[in-house]
Amino acid sequence: MKDLRLAGLKTTRSTIEVKGVTIGGKEIILMGGPCAVESSIQMSQSAATVKQAGGKILRGGVFKPRTSPYSFQGLGLEGLNYLVQAAKEQDLLCVTEVIDAASLELVVDKVDIIQIGARNMQNFELLKLAGKSKTPIILKRGLSATIEEWLLAAEYILAAGNPQVILCERGIRTFEPSTRNTLDLSAVGVAKELSHLPVIVDPSHAAGRRDLIAALSKAAIAAGADGLLIETHPNPAEATSDGPQSLTPEQFVQLAGELGVVAEAVNRVFACGGQNEDTLESLRTQIDQVDQRILENLAARMEVVRKVGDKKHLNQVKDSKREKEIIQRLVNLATELQLPPELVRKIYPLIFESAVQSQIKSKLVRDPEQELELAVYPIGSK
Repeated sequence: MKDLRLAGLKTTRSTIEVKGVTIGGKEIILMGGPCAVESSIQMSQSAATVKQAGGKILRGGVFKPRTSPYSFQGLGLEGLNYLVQAAKEQDLLCVTEVIDAASLELVVDKVDIIQIGARNMQNFELLKLAGKSKTPIILKRGLSATIEEWLLAAEYILAAGNPQVILCERGIRTFEPSTRNTLDLSAVGVAKELSHLPVIVDPSHAAGRRDLIAALSKAAIAAGADGLLIETHPNPAEATSDGPQSLTPEQFVQLAGELGVVAEAVNRVFACGGQNEDTLESLRTQIDQVDQRILENLAARMEVVRKVGDKKHLNQVKDSKREKEIIQRLVNLATELQLPPELVRKIYPLIFESAVQSQIKSKLVRDPEQELELAVYPIGSK
């Protein structure tokens, strides 16, 4: 890695700031949109979905390098105008892919971020031209590229004068046919060990299947990714490109609602939902998240209760004095949090009763002879 003169690891990690959006900071940045721009309505709907989910950047392909010459190649300038207008409507940034010098020249002054796709990762002349621009670049890893080749491709852009490079892991070609590509999450960690540049992950192209995208997205955040590039389409069944790997709007918003917990677990931040307006769907998603955390915490409490029960004698399972002390403490806390104290008085006796029954059953399962002792020492006698 001796040639990583500019992309190599520095004492501090780089962040890329684009119109108030920082990639590489503490916040996980969500980028979403269709693989290919098809119409103004499609892009307006996609932009609204991305905004609702808390995304900051709208993606959409207007030049499509396709394996088959007969596949949809993109709308070009017409599609670019749809993309830019839709992003503007929702106050989002926008990103699109360039494939050659002509497409680069067309989009460079109109989009906020330029993407160089996997097929062009080692198009060195294109990398040099991108390096002469001042627009941030997302550089996707090639289909069969090593991490060293990927980082050296970034070096081409940096050496040409553009320091704003964002690395994107999008899966590599392996012998495994179950997915479109194999998502190499270890590459996120390796790239961050070797380079100061931000790293994002594209789970859509890695999986090729929408049913895996949620799990891969969460794993990417856990692995250290600074952002996600996810495909979503208003109607994936009718998409001209990559429909099977595109999330529906509902799936995209639901996934976004689940990312915050993972981000928090690795000391990162992701805020689901638009900053300007809460929709009924986004509010319900927030409620679902809170309910899930409540149940997870109750399950954790019951596990601790079980361990406490193991330390107790059967005639000590119910401790009325401690229950009263806990309820009073929680009533005081509820008042401080502006919650109705009566809510605590109604809920916690049920929780305590469930805990007591759990402890009793646990003891009797292990030692049926204690049933006789239970008759001698009724619950609550001590």
